[in-house]
Amino acid sequence: MDALLIFVIRLILGLVFGVLLVRVFKPEWGMVNGIITGLVLVALAYALQYFKKPKPRKKG
Repeated sequence: MDALLIFVIRLILGLVFGVLLVRVFKPEWGMVNGIITGLVLVALAYALQYFKKPKPRKKG
């Protein structure tokens, strides 16, 4: 898959789940907090992917 397509899918799903999480657990919060939560979820997905990647081993 193209990296841009993966980013767009993660962004859409992150925003949807972020808004749903805020609506379920903190209904008094606004839509902006849900969008921020979704962006944090997307950032965490990329951070976890970065740390999960195997590091190249040095020979010697």
